[in-house]
Amino acid sequence: MILAAIYYLLLIVLYLYTALCLLTLLGLLCYKIGFEPVKGVCKSNARLDGKIALVTGGNQGIGLETARELAARGATVIIACRGAEKAAEAIQDIVATTGNKQVEYMPLDLSRFSSIRQFAADFNNTYDRLDILVNNAGCGGVTPKYTEDEIDFVMQVNYFGPFLLTKLLTEKLIASKPSRIVIVSSILHFFGNINVDTLDKIVGHSIKSKFYNYSNSKLCDMLWAKALAKKLPEDISVNSLHPGLVRTNIFNKLPSFFLKVFMFLCDVLNFKTPKEGAQTVVHLCVADEVQNVRGKYFSECCEAKYKQVVDDEDLVERVWNKSVEVTS
Repeated sequence: MILAAIYYLLLIVLYLYTALCLLTLLGLLCYKIGFEPVKGVCKSNARLDGKIALVTGGNQGIGLETARELAARGATVIIACRGAEKAAEAIQDIVATTGNKQVEYMPLDLSRFSSIRQFAADFNNTYDRLDILVNNAGCGGVTPKYTEDEIDFVMQVNYFGPFLLTKLLTEKLIASKPSRIVIVSSILHFFGNINVDTLDKIVGHSIKSKFYNYSNSKLCDMLWAKALAKKLPEDISVNSLHPGLVRTNIFNKLPSFFLKVFMFLCDVLNFKTPKEGAQTVVHLCVADEVQNVRGKYFSECCEAKYKQVVDDEDLVERVWNKSVEVTS
């Protein structure tokens, strides 16, 4: 009797596992057909000699490939991230593949406002300009927790931290006009549904809550891009983007079962490599045709549709005011 119960229990688990895989496969397949029928490629040949570019999270994944491409075009590239050892490996790789030795590392932990303020102070004292700021670093799928600043970890790393960093570097961007701010968001912003009053708080501990928390952070990135486009001088291009479905380690902290399913589907559906995922980022950094484009959302190196609420000017302003309050 007990063996039979165990048998049927295992059978049910197997059926559920198969159903989850099939449903996820179907959803991702629909996405690939609808949103990524062709992988966009940056076609600009623009050089960046004499320019200074800052890439957060430039030691791995999309950030590394973005830093590599900007360095290949002649820019001085600053990689801002945690972990000096991994950053050193990334710099060695970039120098070897581009021949550009003007690639540097500066420590930055977006989960700590004290680190962001120290980074900004050091950068502003070291460099006289900032031509391109790529807010790329992010995280997802982590166990909900508060930072030392008493802010939800994912919201701080993905949104509040970059918000503060950009604010502290704004004078350099203005002094370097025409300059650019690029914000890596996600198509998952469509699932975001934010409460401005509790924007910095943990929304829950379930897997579903983790998903919506990540989506909310990316929706905030979109609203932030809109606000910056209104508040900054016209010579500063600021836009957000979805890099596509990319094989990176951003979701490595998901439960092992879900991570294995996700990685399996990445292989089956031929998800983008980090280099392919960086194409829209690079496009917004260098393409002449987007220098005067502001507050837009891109995917596959083209303007794309976004959640309608992003155009709500009242919401844009309320989120901005809350962000200023949280980061002050």
